[in-house]
Amino acid sequence: MATAFELLHPAIQEELYRMRWTELRQIQVDAIHKLLADQKHLLISAETAGGKTEAAFLPILSQIVDDNSAGIRALYVGPLKALINDQFRRLEELCQRSQIPVFKWHGDVGQGVKQHLFRSPAGVLLITPESIESLFINHSPKLYQLFLRLSYIVIDEVHSFIGTERGVHLRSLLYRLLNYSKENVRLVGLSATIGDIQKAKKWIDPKHPHNVELLTSSEKRSVRYLIKGYLREKTADEKDDSAPTSSDLALVDDIIKAFYGKTALIFANSRSLLEFYADLTARLVERQRKPNIFRVHHGSLSKSEREQTEEALRSSSPAVTFCTSSLELGIDVGNVAAVGQIGPPWSVSSLRQRLGRSGRRQGEDAVLWMYIVEDKPQKNSAFIDRLYPSLLQAVAMTELIIEGWCEPPEISRLHLSTLIQQVMSIITQAGGASATTLYNTLIANGAFKNVEKEVFLKVLRGIGDRDLIEQAPDGTLILGLKGEQIVRNFNFYSAFKTEKELRVICNGRTIGTVLGLPGTGAEDYLILAGKRWRVLEVDSEKEEILVEPAKGGSVPFFGVSLGADILPRVREKMYYVLSSQALPSYLDPQAQQILSSARDTARESDIIHNNILVLGNETIWFTWTGSRINRTLWCLGRYADFQVANRDIALVFQGVSKEALLETYKGFIANHPTIEELAFLFPMKAMEKYDNYLPDEILNYSFARDFLDIEGAILLIEQAFHKKEWP
Repeated sequence: MATAFELLHPAIQEELYRMRWTELRQIQVDAIHKLLADQKHLLISAETAGGKTEAAFLPILSQIVDDNSAGIRALYVGPLKALINDQFRRLEELCQRSQIPVFKWHGDVGQGVKQHLFRSPAGVLLITPESIESLFINHSPKLYQLFLRLSYIVIDEVHSFIGTERGVHLRSLLYRLLNYSKENVRLVGLSATIGDIQKAKKWIDPKHPHNVELLTSSEKRSVRYLIKGYLREKTADEKDDSAPTSSDLALVDDIIKAFYGKTALIFANSRSLLEFYADLTARLVERQRKPNIFRVHHGSLSKSEREQTEEALRSSSPAVTFCTSSLELGIDVGNVAAVGQIGPPWSVSSLRQRLGRSGRRQGEDAVLWMYIVEDKPQKNSAFIDRLYPSLLQAVAMTELIIEGWCEPPEISRLHLSTLIQQVMSIITQAGGASATTLYNTLIANGAFKNVEKEVFLKVLRGIGDRDLIEQAPDGTLILGLKGEQIVRNFNFYSAFKTEKELRVICNGRTIGTVLGLPGTGAEDYLILAGKRWRVLEVDSEKEEILVEPAKGGSVPFFGVSLGADILPRVREKMYYVLSSQALPSYLDPQAQQILSSARDTARESDIIHNNILVLGNETIWFTWTGSRINRTLWCLGRYADFQVANRDIALVFQGVSKEALLETYKGFIANHPTIEELAFLFPMKAMEKYDNYLPDEILNYSFARDFLDIEGAILLIEQAFHKKEWP
């Protein structure tokens, strides 16, 4: 039997010799055999830097090397421009001697390159979902020529697409794209973190998930991991939450000690928090009279700022970068020695992804230091805050990683906002379309199979009422005046919501963008890209803020990130962490002390055994469940006219006795409102980009289906109030 290397085309073998490869990784060996032996789709799951890209492309390139002209043969779809640029460099080198053309297409690629692709489509095209949308809108007549011979579609970081509005957008575009190819197109998904293999297979091929093969890597790395705890005291000015406290200074000092002189990434869950700590770090480094090697990377910074940071990370000199999820995915940023995380991440999947950014070289450990800041209890502190939920979440997610668990994707959501966008896209592409054509393309044979026909027709009527579309006398649906305005804007290419921001400019160079300033007037200061600026002028018409370097600074407004829904498994693990006696060895002494204090509070109040606690006028129900169920329980409380607040791990009722709470919620077991009735009580239901164009009835139905869980809520009520052991 031929070896995997022998199965590769001689031109690809020669290229590997030239690149001084001495062996193939096992995941690459397996992928070569699978892709060359049958016609099934493939899902490749391996650790970050595990060789997934080559596992996919070595056999693909071997298949197309002798016939790579007359159209794109392989399409690579990546979630980020920077990731596409990285993979372009890798594939261009791999294809150098085999003479397979490699093109990239995104918003930063020049028109000359794009025109060359149109003149001579061939080889491999690397592209973002938004640029595929642009092809449909702006270059529809060229699609047949481009994709007539398409045989492979590689989706990188596939976990970042599954279950998201951007993911259903991509799947819809790919369904439409397949209509142009005469080949049997095979999909290859690449990911380091897949929480539910069966759901991932169903996402790749909904009709035939058994037609998707799975390859996983058995390579394991050693991990060095530490959670450091801090108790933040109130500042002298209690109104100024942005002023650094002694705990902030201690945290930054620890960051400098842990990361200075290394190449590292430090993640935070918000751009404001990131800029705050980056600025504070720069000031402390300056006081210590050290060169500032700390940088900043997030989506609100200009392309040039981000690229300079990426180049600094890839250089031989140490560079530490404060970043958001913009560097969470597999962008090549060189050999990252260690990773930091400020606050608990949104998900176990995200934590695994971030941990995997370090120790990518053979034999190196993956290293992550997590920094958890909790408020020091005061006389007026809320009881829940004394349980230190951020630390509980950090420990719970760590324990779930140790158990090998991460969140399964939610693939059943309707994503009606993206459906609206795709309706307008098809109408724009063709100049008009019938309702039947739209239904067949998007639902019967497309990505929106969860949408019932009746709901689809109501969506069409709703966006017709709002002038996004209109019906011609012959029944053809065309764009309305409002729809034409939306499609003409370049923001239409993305299915997800983006806020309108002001550009921050210094001496003609764009630093980045912000949603708003900390104050008003020409004397304002702001912090951006880890540097301090004085505002010289705000030009509302040009949407620009002119600045100059300064000593003063204040963190600007970047918008609010709601984060992902937390699943029940995480909250249940938080409860067990609280009820356990074991102190994890990966907690530093302060974090162990904080956890012990939380356990003392829980034991003294007996909330481990009794899930309802009465404190004066407050009745607190510790639900320890996921976001969707807790949201539904909150709606049930509002339905009963209770004054209730959702505190994630608990619901807090004002002026409601324990007896009234028990009687009311027990009553819901036998007789509860419909999920749609509960959804009407929720104050903000427009969650995605075009939700505001949905009819109220359908928006309510969509929110209820996607963000509430009445069955899970009723089951939790039964378990909480009828079983001896809880939860």
